[in-house]
Amino acid sequence: MHILKSTLVGAAMAGGLFAASAASAQPDATIHFGGGSVAFLASINWGGGTLHYHGRSIPLRVSGLGVGAIGADKFSADGEVFHLRHAHDIEGTYTALNASATAGAGEGEIDMRNEHGVEIHAHTTSSGLKLSLAPSGVVINFK
Repeated sequence: MHILKSTLVGAAMAGGLFAASAASAQPDATIHFGGGSVAFLASINWGGGTLHYHGRSIPLRVSGLGVGAIGADKFSADGEVFHLRHAHDIEGTYTALNASATAGAGEGEIDMRNEHGVEIHAHTTSSGLKLSLAPSGVVINFK
């Protein structure tokens, strides 16, 4: 019984160390973007943002298309960027699975990944009225 307890305690500690190391991964950059969207079955999103990378602030253009949405809203997001080896790798088409509803002011989280393996983990805020229940794509380019 003592061996089983020691094994369980050791496994729990190892799991905790693994979780702490994953949570402490340093982002390669930070990003802020925002804009608006309008939708009736298909949605169109537009906006801009800034990538903060190696002491530089790089302006971005953000656009996207989703399906299965109705309404209109404004959005803003602040996030961390991972697996960014070169600034130009931020450009691309990001995919995310959304299942969100906004009435008035809303907050959420979004995780996106592009074809270069760059990941954005962002905290979002939005206002307006919008229901979205489908995958969406976001395109990020330099301005």
